[in-house]
Amino acid sequence: MYYHIWFVTKYRKATLYGKTDKIVNNILTECISRHRYNVLEMETNKDHIHMLVEATDRKEVAGMVRILKAVSAKEILGTPHFRVGNRRHFWGRRYGCKEVEEKDVETIRKYILNQKNTTLENM
Repeated sequence: MYYHIWFVTKYRKATLYGKTDKIVNNILTECISRHRYNVLEMETNKDHIHMLVEATDRKEVAGMVRILKAVSAKEILGTPHFRVGNRRHFWGRRYGCKEVEEKDVETIRKYILNQKNTTLENM
């Protein structure tokens, strides 16, 4: 089964651009590889991230999101770039998840890959 998942930064703070975006992408890519998750696409958009994943069920997706958010937040907040005050959270508490039928996978893939272009057009 395919799932489109997304989650936001804490308070939807627009931090996913430039150096921060590269750091977040590198950390998430490493975590995805380490845990052998099947992530087909991933893209950020200033205050949130979208992923297209293949998983057996929603329970697996929930575990995947929990680990990705926890591991990445710990690593991100541990970098000097983010040590500002008493900041303890990077991601918002929730996430969105929608099951994607096989016939719609390519459409969702294009939507996710177009996230950066959408951001640039709206700035």
